[in-house]
Amino acid sequence: MAGITRREWLGVAAGGAAAVALAAAGAGCTGLRRGGIAHQNAEFYAADGKFDQEAAKKAYYALMEHHGYPVYDNLRKNMWVADFTVGRFTDVGMGGIFWINEKEGAYLGHEIFLLPGQMIPEHWHVKTAEAAAKMEAWQVRYGGVTLFSEGAASPGAEKVIPMRELAFTTCRCMQKVAPGDLGKLEKAEAKHFMVAGPEGAIVTEYASYHDGGALRFTNPKVKL
Repeated sequence: MAGITRREWLGVAAGGAAAVALAAAGAGCTGLRRGGIAHQNAEFYAADGKFDQEAAKKAYYALMEHHGYPVYDNLRKNMWVADFTVGRFTDVGMGGIFWINEKEGAYLGHEIFLLPGQMIPEHWHVKTAEAAAKMEAWQVRYGGVTLFSEGAASPGAEKVIPMRELAFTTCRCMQKVAPGDLGKLEKAEAKHFMVAGPEGAIVTEYASYHDGGALRFTNPKVKL
C-alpha cells in the first residue's frame, strides 16, 4: 500500500484484530453493542431475589442517553418498571410512562422502553365494565422491535423469542418495525407481544383507554 510504512501497517492490522476479538467477546452479552452498554440479569435482583426497580430505571436512563432521547424530570418521577414477576428482567420486562390515560375521552399516550432482546410477555385486552377492549398501535422512535400477533407463522419466529418464553407464547406472526414505522393491533382481544432488537427500543403507543383489569397473560406466572 503506497504511502504507509511497515510499522504503520502492523499497527493498523493489530488494531483491527483487537476490534474483531472485542466484538467476538461481546457477542454473547445482552446489551447495546454500539453504546457499549451490556447487562446481566443478576444486576436487577437483590441477594434475596427481589427485583431492584432503581437498577432497572438506571438501565433505561442509559438506554435513553444512548439514543439521544431526553430524560425529562417528569419521566424520572413517573416512569414505572416491571419484570412481571418472571425473575428474568433481561428477557421479560419493560419500562413505561403513561403521558395520559383518559377514561372519559377513551384515549391513551404511552411510552415503552425495552432493553436489547427484552420482551413484553404475550397478552391481550378484554372488554370490561369500565371500557371496551383496548385497541392500540406502536410507533418506534429509536432502536427497533419485532411485533408478534395472531396469524400465519413467520419463518424464524421462534429464534427471536427468548428461549424460556417459547412455552408461554402462541403468536408466531412477525412484523419488524424500524424507527418511524408503525405497527398496529388488527383485532380487539387478539393476543400480541413485542421483542426489542439489539439496540433496545423506545416506542410510542397510541391507544384507547387502558384498563389494567382487562389485561390477560398467556404465562400464568406473570403478574403486575
